[in-house]
Amino acid sequence: MTWTEESLRAEGFENPKRAAKELGAQAESLGASAAERIHEAAKKTSEPDEVVAAFDRIREGLQGLPEPTLCRLLDWLPAVFHASTFVPRQLVTRPGLLRWLAGSRTMTREKPRDHYHREALAATCRIAPTDAEGLHRRLRRYKYREYLRLMVRDAALRAPMAELGREHTALAEALIGAALAWAERSLGAKYGTPDTPGFCILGMGKLGGEDLNFSSDVDLIYLYRGDGHTTGGTAGALPNVQYFTRLGETVTQALTKVTAEGFCYRVDLNLRPQGRAGAMVISLPAALSYYETFGRMWERAAFLKARVVAGDAELANELLSDLSPFIWRRSLDLSAVDGLRELKAQIDLRGKASADDVKLGPGGIREVEFFVNALQLLQGGKDATLREARTMRALRKLERAGFVSGPDVDALEEAYVFLRRVENRLQMLEERQTQALPTGERERRRLATSLGFADWDTFGAELERHRRFVLGAFNTLLGQTARDELPDEPLLALALDPDLSPQERQAALDKRGFENPERALAELERLARVPHSPFVDGGAGVKAVRLLSELAQTPDPDQALLHFSDFLARLHQPEGYLALLTSMPRASRRLFNLFGQSDYLSRIFLRHPELLDALVQAQLDEAVKSPERIRQELSARLARPPDAETKHGAMPRFKNEEVLRIGLNDIGGDLTVPEVARQLTAVADAILDECLFLAMEEQRERYGLPLNASGQREGLVVIAMGKLGGYELGYHSDLDLIFVYSGNGQAETSGGSRGAITHHEYFAKTVQRFMTLLQVQLREGHLYKIDARLRPSGNQGALVVSQDAFREHHQKRAQLWERQALVKARPAAGDATHFQALREEVLVPLVYERPLPPGAAAEIDRLRTRMERELAHESAQQLNPKLGQGGLVDVEFTVQYLQLVHGREHPRVRSTNTLAALEGLQAEGRLSPEDAEVLREGYLFLRRVENRLRLVHASSLAHMPTSGRPLAQLARRMGVLRADPGETFLARYRASAARVRDVYARVLRASR
Repeated sequence: MTWTEESLRAEGFENPKRAAKELGAQAESLGASAAERIHEAAKKTSEPDEVVAAFDRIREGLQGLPEPTLCRLLDWLPAVFHASTFVPRQLVTRPGLLRWLAGSRTMTREKPRDHYHREALAATCRIAPTDAEGLHRRLRRYKYREYLRLMVRDAALRAPMAELGREHTALAEALIGAALAWAERSLGAKYGTPDTPGFCILGMGKLGGEDLNFSSDVDLIYLYRGDGHTTGGTAGALPNVQYFTRLGETVTQALTKVTAEGFCYRVDLNLRPQGRAGAMVISLPAALSYYETFGRMWERAAFLKARVVAGDAELANELLSDLSPFIWRRSLDLSAVDGLRELKAQIDLRGKASADDVKLGPGGIREVEFFVNALQLLQGGKDATLREARTMRALRKLERAGFVSGPDVDALEEAYVFLRRVENRLQMLEERQTQALPTGERERRRLATSLGFADWDTFGAELERHRRFVLGAFNTLLGQTARDELPDEPLLALALDPDLSPQERQAALDKRGFENPERALAELERLARVPHSPFVDGGAGVKAVRLLSELAQTPDPDQALLHFSDFLARLHQPEGYLALLTSMPRASRRLFNLFGQSDYLSRIFLRHPELLDALVQAQLDEAVKSPERIRQELSARLARPPDAETKHGAMPRFKNEEVLRIGLNDIGGDLTVPEVARQLTAVADAILDECLFLAMEEQRERYGLPLNASGQREGLVVIAMGKLGGYELGYHSDLDLIFVYSGNGQAETSGGSRGAITHHEYFAKTVQRFMTLLQVQLREGHLYKIDARLRPSGNQGALVVSQDAFREHHQKRAQLWERQALVKARPAAGDATHFQALREEVLVPLVYERPLPPGAAAEIDRLRTRMERELAHESAQQLNPKLGQGGLVDVEFTVQYLQLVHGREHPRVRSTNTLAALEGLQAEGRLSPEDAEVLREGYLFLRRVENRLRLVHASSLAHMPTSGRPLAQLARRMGVLRADPGETFLARYRASAARVRDVYARVLRASR
């Protein structure tokens, strides 16, 4: 017969020229009748070109076959080629399978289980114990031969799904059994046999329920009887646990390794005790102990399908018998109902995000299985007839027991069989583990027609009918759906689903806002290895989704997830903390917000996970403490240890706890910017006071006391400058300090264990020790970095000076910027009486009462301009909230200049605090209300930006990003939650900076 391009095109061929050529070649090789049969069969499919091409690829394998054999293949193969692109590739590489396939006596009937076992053992029994490659090759060749047969039975012969499920299961059991038999021979030669024999492989999931399909994982648990040692072989002896672990590894490798021949199965061992965090093999006593102590609802559900698939059946049955009270509860307890509700909610959530998935989606396979399993768990303790591993048989038993009506069972069974057939067909196409319906028009047409439907719409209507019924039954079973109990987080449910591929889980994380989904998935896998974690194997998924949802709602979900993972990893017994977090949503939200807001605070918390107790018990909730209260709490803590070293070591811990308290309340919105600064300042003041006391006590013991002629002790005052002086301390701020003592520096101390020294030496040693105590790195971290460059003569001057030397320097040599800096001077620690005298006799006269030198405004502006030019380093990519144009320094220099100008006549403006000074300047009429408000708002806004930048990072950060994700994250931390938070926030920043600079310029540049 001749096939023309015109006729083939009219019949739906897309490439009629090639199809005509291929059919002609087939007619020449196989005969015109065979070619015409191929043509007729192909044009009835949605992929006629592909079917004809597939026959052309195997043409040589078909040549020479007897007529009955060829006819049988021509009857079967078109439907298979239409359903699968995988089969033609297999037949090209192994054309001998064609003759075997046509001659099989079991094509039209189910092959018995023992038949599979005999064939698999026969294929591998002569492989040498050292020939792992030979084992892998024979297992895979046998698997794919049987897969070809099962694909014909499914696609062409429409074998019942129950038969196909049993045969797939029997094939898997045979391969597992053959792999185990070889592994025992191999390891027995090396190490002998265990003195406590007994090893079995439990099949779980679809393998246990005899319901495998074309690309199922096999869920396994490796169990051995007990400890001991092997008898010894060529490589010596091993403890039993090591021997059986190697046995499990060998079996797993035999099944999973991808070779030139393909692979047997993906092996999932995550249903074992403690999931991925647990040992590969487990002894019978350890398994019983685990399930009796820690067994959860999802593990009870998993064991409904557990059965031995290879090895010591007596051992497996002993475990299952002993676990019967764990699986089957005789009374209906509320915890069981709650556990089932949680499992149902987990399925509910994941189903919502998997609408096109016939397994996971609404009304899908998993929901049928859950419907059956839930009723079994609820009723099987009282009715042993319901203890059935196979889904459809269990459903019929539930009908006979009166728990489900006959019509409902019929509808559920019809839906389950339909869905399983669709799942098989999806996986047959490329031998790929998928349950997702295709989205392309051509792929949809191919699926529908391969299943016998006229088109996609007809198929879709039937699919919808079945899924709608399953969904109704599923939702009726235990009442409300997850969407009433949980955040609506279907994407996170997908991300936590261990049944999905890593790529699918990463895609879900990406859509949910994780910047680095690959890293985020790695952290979830890490969490899944934490014993008793809600993240283990997706088992307690409702709790896991709730926790992950809270992490995802923080400003930086990636950072929050990383810190949470680190937090659990550092705990020796994480289950107690996890129980707290899952039972107390308020505590978990606060902790996760901390992790997502502040790298700096998170690192404090991670060093001290015991602080979670304080978080839970609301000890960190107190937003504002008075400075006196902070001093009292520190003094009380330091009163307990007797020695100075322990007292000093306790200070960083106190500081960390207080900074954590302040930071938590800051990011929680319970503290204003000034309150944050005053709280941080109060902590610093308290620590400075205690450190100075320790330093002075040490010097007193060594050198006595610095006494004046009247026998009175001379005073040392620690003067706070800069932000510390203004009660404006921020996170990571250095402390600007000046040290001034009273009296004659050349007088001698009263003497101690090391004699007497001059007062100047005494105070110098005291200050040096004081600074060491503050700056030395301890296990808990250092206390503060000290900047003493504001002292007379800066780094070139003495660290500590007398009051007279201090006065002389500022009267004769100090520059204007030094006078400006003294606006912030206040006592932080030491002799307060001495500071009061110093203030009245030196500071007020030097700072406020002397006239300003000519050109003071220009000089201050010159210094400010130089700072902006040389230190701010602003660019299109970054801004500097402190030193940049319109930054904090603009506000501070404006206020400080006005304080210097008006401080003599208006004492109210002499405050060391910027906002208080602003208020005084406005009240005294030295600054208009409009300008004062611009500076006040700008100052508060910029300090908040600075605080947020420093909270994010575990170090001081001077620059602010101007684009991309970092800007968007900062904006969210600043409370900007619009669609484009970064641009909105940046516009606000630039507007604020422009207003501040305008006021600055009018005050400091108006006269120039």
